[in-house]
Amino acid sequence: MLNCLMTEKRSSILTCEKYRQKQIKKNVMQVTMQHALKLFWRPKAIELEDDGVMSYEKVEIIRRNDGSIRFNNKMPYHVTLGYIGTNGITMLPQTQSLMVTPYSHADTQFKNVPSAFQVGYINDFGGLSFYEINCPTVNNSCNVSVAKRDK
Repeated sequence: MLNCLMTEKRSSILTCEKYRQKQIKKNVMQVTMQHALKLFWRPKAIELEDDGVMSYEKVEIIRRNDGSIRFNNKMPYHVTLGYIGTNGITMLPQTQSLMVTPYSHADTQFKNVPSAFQVGYINDFGGLSFYEINCPTVNNSCNVSVAKRDK
């Protein structure tokens, strides 16, 4: 199985969900929880440096004509956005996140994103890395800087 995995980018190798089993007895209530697990294979060729911190500055962010945002992932890693918003208020619906596969792009489903906002990338350890985004013009790359943390 491992021979079929990519060697130059991280790949998803398993997505599994548990479904309700067939009812065996009558008058029995079953409670079933559904889980989706995603496991990623990171080849040795693209291992992170010793600190294990990914540099998200390589994700190009573009504000489009309709006000949506495009995230161009120029890295061999999956990038997960857990926060897009302003002043601590997220624009992502409910608890959703946005995943951008390696060397591809993803667009936000919502429109009219302001020209200045923040994004939070979920790192390998589950933490959020926040960045300040400023998009002064449409259809050009936005300015990205690491968000300053309040003390």
